[in-house]
Amino acid sequence: MKRSRIWFLVLGVSASFLFGVVAGGFLPDHDFQLSDHEPVFSYGYAAPSLYESANKTADTIERTGARSAIVAHHLLVADKMAQVFASLGTGAEKTVVILSPNHFSAGKSALQTTTGSWTTPEGNVEVDDEAVEKLLGRVSGLHDEPETFKTEHGVSAITPFVKHWFPNAKLVPLVIHDKATEEEVVALASAIEDVVPHAIVIASIDMSHYLPMHIQEYHDAVTLRAIAEGSADFNLEIDANDVLQTLFDVNRLRGDQEWVMTHHGSSLAMGATDDWRENTSHILGYFLDGEPADNPFVSLQFVGDVMLDRDVREKINALGVEYPWENVTRYLQGSTLRIANLEGTVSEKPSVATHEPPFTFTFAPEFVEAMQPFIDVVSLANNHTDDYGDEGEQETRDRLVTDIGIEWFGGSNRSDDVYRYDACNESGCDFGISLIGYHQFGFQMRDLTPIIEQEAQEGRFVIVMPHWGEEYVTEPQVGQREMAQAMIDAGADLIVGAHPHVVQEIEVIDNVPVVYSLGNFIFDQDFDETTRGMTLGVILDQKSATLYLSPISTLAGQPTPLSDEEAAQLFLDRNISTNPLTIFYDEPSS
Repeated sequence: MKRSRIWFLVLGVSASFLFGVVAGGFLPDHDFQLSDHEPVFSYGYAAPSLYESANKTADTIERTGARSAIVAHHLLVADKMAQVFASLGTGAEKTVVILSPNHFSAGKSALQTTTGSWTTPEGNVEVDDEAVEKLLGRVSGLHDEPETFKTEHGVSAITPFVKHWFPNAKLVPLVIHDKATEEEVVALASAIEDVVPHAIVIASIDMSHYLPMHIQEYHDAVTLRAIAEGSADFNLEIDANDVLQTLFDVNRLRGDQEWVMTHHGSSLAMGATDDWRENTSHILGYFLDGEPADNPFVSLQFVGDVMLDRDVREKINALGVEYPWENVTRYLQGSTLRIANLEGTVSEKPSVATHEPPFTFTFAPEFVEAMQPFIDVVSLANNHTDDYGDEGEQETRDRLVTDIGIEWFGGSNRSDDVYRYDACNESGCDFGISLIGYHQFGFQMRDLTPIIEQEAQEGRFVIVMPHWGEEYVTEPQVGQREMAQAMIDAGADLIVGAHPHVVQEIEVIDNVPVVYSLGNFIFDQDFDETTRGMTLGVILDQKSATLYLSPISTLAGQPTPLSDEEAAQLFLDRNISTNPLTIFYDEPSS
C-alpha cells in the first residue's frame, strides 16, 4: 500500500502545550526520519525522560498474557500507563492495535486509519501496512485519513510505550469518532479479530472531564461497573464511548472479559490542579481470559425543580435555548435515566408569569426540546402542572411524549400514571423500576399507598417522588416524615422529594433512603438558600443502591457544579455526613 506522498507532521499547539507542561519542559526539535513513501508522525513534545522514568516504575511487573487493556493518554499518569503495558502479553507480540477517540473531530469518516510510522525516543514504530490494508478492505466505514493523525494524541502519546514494551511489534492505529454507528463498531471489532487475532488491543481513553470530584466519583463508579460488565447501553461520561464499545466487542469475540483494574484516580485527587474545570479522571487496567462480572445495574440521576418561564424565559430569549444546560452538558451524561421535576406546562401560550402570586408557568416547546438531550423522564406531580387546567396538563403530556421524546409520570391530582423501566438484556430482565409521583396538595395519601403496594408486590424497585413540605424551610417537617413512613410501609424503596426550593437533609428510615428535597435545578429564584441545589446519582442493582449527592449553584437559571469545598460546606449545613451512601437489600421492596 505504497504512496508517493511525504508528510512532516507535528502536534498542534494545544496538545504540544499539554505534553510539555506534564513533562516539565519542551523539546524544540525532533529527529524526523522521513521515508520516501510513507508519512512519519511525531510522538509529541514530552521529554524522553518522562517516558524513561515512567517505564522504570514498571521494571519488576510480570507479564500476565492479557491481550487487551484500557490506558489513559493523559501523561500526568505516565507511570500508571507504563505499568499496564508491562503487564500485557509476552512482549513478543508482532502487532499492537491502538483504538483512539477523535479529539478534534478531524477528517471525514467516523472510522479512520493510516499507514506510515511514529517517532519515539527509542526509535520508530512502523505501521502494519498489510493489516491496515486488510482492515480497509473489510470495513466499509473505515477510511485512510492520515491528516487526522497529525494532532491525535490519543495515538501519539502512547506510541513510546508500544516501542518500549513491544519492541518488535508494528502498529495498527485506529481513530473512532462517537458518531460511528453500532453496525460500524461491530464490523470493526470483527475485522480486528479476523485480521490480527493475536494482537494486543489498547483502548486509549481518558474518563470523566471538567467536573468536581463529588460528581466525577458518581460517573466513574458507573463507568467502572460498565467496564466490569463488558457493556453499556447508554453513553458514559468519558471521552470515547465508541472506542470502549469497540474494545468490549473485541473482548467478547476473544472471551477476554475478566477486568483487572490497576489504577483509578484524577487530576484533582493527585493535586495536579485545584480547579475542577481542569479535572480529568483515569481508569486503567487490563482484561484476562474469563467471563465479565454478572451484576446488572441501572444508573439514575435525579435533578430538582426545573422552571423555564419568567426570568429564565428572558435569559433563553436573549442567549438561546441551550443557555440553561451549558454548564451541565457532561454533568448530565452517563446515566441510564435522568429524571427531573418539571414545574409547569408545555404550550405555545404567551408567558403571563409574574413574581407575585398567583404563579402561572408555561414553557415554549422549543425550550423543552432543548432539555431532551439531558433529561429522559419528568415528574408532573406538582402544583404547576395544572396552571392551565386539565386541558393544559393533557397538552403537556401529549407534547412531551409525541413531539419532544421525554417520558413523564404523575400528575397534579393523581399518582396512578407510573413510569416503569425494566433492566433487560439478551438473557432476560433482571429487575424493574417504578417511578411514582405524589403531589401532597392535590392527592390523598390513602390513594397513593395502594399504587405503591401494587408495584412492590410485582417485585419492582419502587421510587416515589413526592411534591411536599413547606417552601424555603431547610428542615423537613413532621408531616413529611409521617408521609415518608407511610410510603415505606407500603413498599417504597427510595424517596426523592421536591417543592421546598431549598436543599433538605437525607435520612434512612427502615433501611430506605429519604432525600427530602433536592431544591432547585433550573429556576430564577435568587434569595437565601434557593440558589443552591443538589442532584442525586443512584447506582442500583439487585442487592444494593448507592447514592451520590452532588451540589450545584442555580444562579440566573443556569445550574453550575459547586466546587468540592463548597459542596463540603453544604453537606455540613445539611448534616450530611455519608456520601456516597450504600443501602443493601435482600431483594427489592423487602
